Amino acid sequence: MSQGTIFQTRDGLHLVCRLQADLGIQTTYILCAPVMPRSYWGDLVPKLHVETVIAGAPYVILVSQMVALPASEIGIAVGSAELVRDELLAAADLLLHGFQ
Repeated sequence: MSQGTIFQTRDGLHLVCRLQADLGIQTTYILCAPVMPRSYWGDLVPKLHVETVIAGAPYVILVSQMVALPASEIGIAVGSAELVRDELLAAADLLLHGFQ
């Protein structure tokens, strides 16, 4: 499980993007952000909502809604946000440090 991988939750109901770096150890919880089809979400918050494409369809990664999920709830990998990795990290940094 690498940073930026998009997973379906084990229950099959949601998509999440792993934000947590690979620490070289297994952790009980994994820091993730919800991933929604772009058409399901209204206005984007600049620098906090990151647009990406999964299987040719537009999606948005809601970094402003990041959450630590039990690792046991994370299912199969369905995509990658590697192309927007820098934007994801900048969004998380903005949430933690604000504008500086």
